[in-house]
Amino acid sequence: MILVFGATGNVGKEVVNGLVERGKQVRAFTRNPSRAVFDSEVEVRTGDLDDSRSIRAALEGVDAVFMLSAGPDALSYDLAVAEEVRRAGTARVVRMSSVAALPPVETSYGRAHAEADRAFQDSGAACTMLRGATFMTNALQWRASIRSHDTVYGVYGTIARALVHPADVAAVAATALVTPGHEGRNYTVTGPEALTTDDAVQRIAKLLGRPLSYVEMPVEKAQQAMVGAGLSAEFTEGLLAVQSDPDPARGGIPLPTVESVTGLPPRTFDSWLKDHQEDYS
Repeated sequence: MILVFGATGNVGKEVVNGLVERGKQVRAFTRNPSRAVFDSEVEVRTGDLDDSRSIRAALEGVDAVFMLSAGPDALSYDLAVAEEVRRAGTARVVRMSSVAALPPVETSYGRAHAEADRAFQDSGAACTMLRGATFMTNALQWRASIRSHDTVYGVYGTIARALVHPADVAAVAATALVTPGHEGRNYTVTGPEALTTDDAVQRIAKLLGRPLSYVEMPVEKAQQAMVGAGLSAEFTEGLLAVQSDPDPARGGIPLPTVESVTGLPPRTFDSWLKDHQEDYS
C-alpha cells in the first residue's frame, strides 16, 4: 500500500493516478474527500495533517509514502508526518522538497524545506527528495489580469526558469516509489526549456492571437498583496526571496531528470498552454 499526502493537489492527484496505472494499491489522504475523484480502487482516507492520530491511522499497513505539503504550516506538517513515519517504521518515502533547499540555503523557505528533508532522512525510511522548478500551473495566476486588460504583473520576471509540468513531477515521484535505485537520491525536476516571465507571457499572446504585456511590480507592492490575501509577512518574505534567486542551478537550467527517470521527455510549456487555452480566453 502506498499512501499519498496532498492527494488532491496538482501533483498529488497525478501521483495517485500514476500509481493506479501501475497496478498499485493506493491510499489518498485528504481533508476534503469531496475533491478526491479517483478510480474506485483508491482508498480515500479523510484526515488532517495537524492531527497526529489521523496520520498514524493512515500509515497503518503502508509500505511507502509520497509526501507533499504546502502553505505557511508546511514545516509543522512535514515534521508531524516524519515522526509518524519513524514510529511506524515505514520503509520508503518520496518527498516533494524545493530547489530552495539546495545548498547554500539562504532563505527561510529553503531552511524550512531543508529541515523537513532532514526529518524524513532521520526517520529510518529510504528517502528520495524531489526539487521541482517553477510549475507551469503557476501561470494560471495570470488569468484574471489577462482577461481584464491583457497584462501580467509580477516580480523578478527577468529570471529564467525551466518551467515544469506537474504531471512530469508526479511521473518521477511514481517511478521512484515503485522501482528500485532511487533511494537516497535528490532529483531536481525541470521542464525542457528556460523561460522568463515575459517569454511565457508572449507564448500565451501567440496562442491567443493578441498582444499581451508584462509589467514588473515593486517587490513591496507584491508582498502587500500577498499579505492582504492572508499570508504572513514572514512566509511571503521567504517566497519572494526564493523568486529573487538568480542561481540557474535552482530550477533555471533544463535538466534530463524527467526522461532519465521515467523514460519519457518532459512536457513543454506550449503543450501545457494548449490544454489551458480556455482559461485565458
